Amino acid sequence: MTELAGRSTRQVVEDHLTAVLTGDPVAMASDYAPGAMLVRHDASYDGAAVIAEYFTSVPERLGGGEVVFGERRHHSDGSVSVRWRIAGGPGDGTSGCDTFTTAGGFIVHQTVALDDADF
Repeated sequence: MTELAGRSTRQVVEDHLTAVLTGDPVAMASDYAPGAMLVRHDASYDGAAVIAEYFTSVPERLGGGEVVFGERRHHSDGSVSVRWRIAGGPGDGTSGCDTFTTAGGFIVHQTVALDDADF
């Protein structure tokens, strides 16, 4: 865990996006601090263990679709937002924007803003 602590916000986000592309829930959850918060659509997930549990549902919900990441925007408050869309599977065409705040080399807060329906 200590080698991850020195990562920049940019690196934390890129590492997380790479993990999402693997479809591995453990890898997806590994970038979150113990007290992190994930706010997604109409649900909130509080703490790394709860976030890890949420990520176990992602591969099945994607149903063979894949997440395609777009523009990354770095904001003056240090957060990074990333546009995404789902290509294929039951969620084909679903899109949104995730905003990440990091501290100490880990995600401490993530907000998922959907453009339309959830997948």
